[in-house]
Amino acid sequence: MENQTLDIKDYLKIVKKRRKFLIIPLIVIALLSVILAVVLPSTFRSAATILIEEQEIPSELVKSTVTTFADQRIQIISQRIMSRSNLVEIIKKYDLYADDRKSKTEEVILEKMRKSIKVETISADVIDPRSGAPTKATIAFALTFDDHSAVLAQRVANELTSLFLKENIKSRTESAENAALFLSEEARRLKDKIQQLQGKLASFKEHNLHQLPEANQLNQQELSSLNNQLMSLDSQERSAIERRFYLEGQLAQIDPNAMATNAVGNRVFDMKDRLKELQSQYPSLVARYSDNHPDVIKTKREIDSLQKEIGSNTDLNKLNAELTETKAELAVLLKQYSDKHPDVIKLQKQMSSLQQALTEAGQTSYSNVNIEPDNPAYITLKSQLEAATSDIKSIDFTREKIKAKIEELRNDLMQSPLVEKDYMDLVQELNNTNQRYQEVSAREMEAQISQQLEIEKKGERFTLIDPPQEPLEPVSPNRIAILFLGFVLAIAGGFGTVALAEVMDSSIHSEKGIANILGVTPLATIPYLESQAEKQKHRAQRQILLITALAIGLIATLIFHFLFMPLDVFWYKLLRVAGGL
Repeated sequence: MENQTLDIKDYLKIVKKRRKFLIIPLIVIALLSVILAVVLPSTFRSAATILIEEQEIPSELVKSTVTTFADQRIQIISQRIMSRSNLVEIIKKYDLYADDRKSKTEEVILEKMRKSIKVETISADVIDPRSGAPTKATIAFALTFDDHSAVLAQRVANELTSLFLKENIKSRTESAENAALFLSEEARRLKDKIQQLQGKLASFKEHNLHQLPEANQLNQQELSSLNNQLMSLDSQERSAIERRFYLEGQLAQIDPNAMATNAVGNRVFDMKDRLKELQSQYPSLVARYSDNHPDVIKTKREIDSLQKEIGSNTDLNKLNAELTETKAELAVLLKQYSDKHPDVIKLQKQMSSLQQALTEAGQTSYSNVNIEPDNPAYITLKSQLEAATSDIKSIDFTREKIKAKIEELRNDLMQSPLVEKDYMDLVQELNNTNQRYQEVSAREMEAQISQQLEIEKKGERFTLIDPPQEPLEPVSPNRIAILFLGFVLAIAGGFGTVALAEVMDSSIHSEKGIANILGVTPLATIPYLESQAEKQKHRAQRQILLITALAIGLIATLIFHFLFMPLDVFWYKLLRVAGGL
């Protein structure tokens, strides 16, 4: 049989012989396709087209703080709109999926609604103004909603479109407001930081005024000036010491009481003159009186006393001369050596001893004489000596102050490198903060302008150019395609069943089969002759099959009527489908 060649007549015989395998699947599949085309609910789609318009004011003049791309912003708004709260509110408002809400969970219903909402962007070829290269840009997008009711599809699409437009305005306004608020807060924080740094820098300058970098040059100049002043003071001190030594020598050679008088107005002689006068009077007294005469004895005693005093004055003059010589030597050494030189220290000690001895001798000599000096030369020299001594003390005091100041300046110069590092760190931080504050302030102003741009709706915006309309024709299902495919599948199923039955049957039904097996053609073909009993049996089987098919059809019709769709509605839809064809 595998090698036999079948012609068109053989195929027709096979179809005729197995016509029930062709008719039954064909009718069943065709009937199911018709039922499916009629029963499937219509889905209506309402769509809105929203245009993305650029901001009215050129971006070169006013920069917007909303920098997200249109595609990204559309996706963000879509996610916000299709949140649980929004969708649940819409479902309750328009009573969507009433039957499903009775048996299905809220998550299933929300997912079903999300699948019914579609957002499709519309792009166009544009020229990038920055690079001049052609590119694609999103200029609009379509928002659609699918539902079994055309009216509900339009209403929900309108609701979703309104939410889209409101959410875009809200998100852009909030974004601009948040940017302005953030920059304002950042500017305030930087301003507070600048004030803190300025206070810290002022306090640092106050505590390290003389160690600051800008004070180094002044400190160097002042240090040089003080050193020069110190050298000048040394020169002045040597001159003053020499002048004092000279005045002391001159003063020691002048009698302070050369012109002294007593209370009566008589002149008071000095010791030498008194001694000379008494010595001149003594011979006349001796010649006039005896040795025991009171005047003679008195004169004699006074002469002896004056001689002793004159001898002590001689010692005083010797000490004074030695002191003057020592001071002269000390002045010469001070020109060559410092105050700490051993020879200088030795002479200073010797001079102190002579001054002490001279003071003691002077006190002893003049302890009994209370006459104020009246010699003009002595008084002048004494005043000059006191002035020289005062100058020396003043120079010593000034020198100590200058040395203290020099030491202070040296300490300031030594500490200056350490202070300079901390100072420069503070200055650098303050400068950086000031620069950052200027940048943030400029951006804050731009953000405020951008915020006003969004408030006045002058920025990029969504414009509804095609509002949702009530759909007149459903978008699905495609009933013509279902019917066409149903009939194709019915024919294919019928012939496929016939082919399958033929392949499964191994009996011989034609002379070609015998010829292929035996190799010879049979002489004659005797057709199959049915008996009367077989005819009745086949008639009974056909009747049972017909009754069974009618019963099954009736039961299926009742089930369809009560469980799926009333027959009158089905008939009406069937007529519509037929009319659409």
